Amino acid sequence: MIVQQINLYQDRFKEKRLWISATQLATVLVILVAAGAIWSFLLSDRLDKANQRYLAVKADQVRMTVELASASAELAQLLEDTRLDEDIEDTSRQISARKKVLTFVDANRFGSGQGFSNYLVALSNLQVKDVWLSRIRLAENFMAIKGSSLSAEKVPGYFDRFSEETVFKGNRFDLFEVSRAQDTEWKVDFEIATRVNADE
Repeated sequence: MIVQQINLYQDRFKEKRLWISATQLATVLVILVAAGAIWSFLLSDRLDKANQRYLAVKADQVRMTVELASASAELAQLLEDTRLDEDIEDTSRQISARKKVLTFVDANRFGSGQGFSNYLVALSNLQVKDVWLSRIRLAENFMAIKGSSLSAEKVPGYFDRFSEETVFKGNRFDLFEVSRAQDTEWKVDFEIATRVNADE
């Protein structure tokens, strides 16, 4: 019989403790995988949102580019359109002419130093249907009136009303003409004047 003594206190026979077991290692790996999946999901979500914001910004940029191009085209068309300048110039001319008329009317005087507004007011009071004036000339000691009527019979009645206005009383009309042009047979033309003007 062979007897061998074994020293059980040797290091190889001591119980060895592992710092981490297989179960713990598996748990840690599962946790790391889960954390990685969650982190990946969060990154993917953020990436999707960033892509959506990028697409929205890109769409706004395209829209603004189109609107800018349209506005530029409209501006170019307006700059090329001279009608507005012509309208402004025409309006300026009209305003200038009216200012001159107003200045002349405000002066309310001509050669004799007497006002003429009373004559215009009197003529505006002499309203007869189908009779209208086309020209009025007032100067020093001279007045000429041209007009038309749809009926020749209404012309004497129109001038009969001159006696109703004080400003015409005492005036002597040396010229009185009534005519009918062949190209305008639908009306008669008349003219009266206080005296024959040497300029005509």
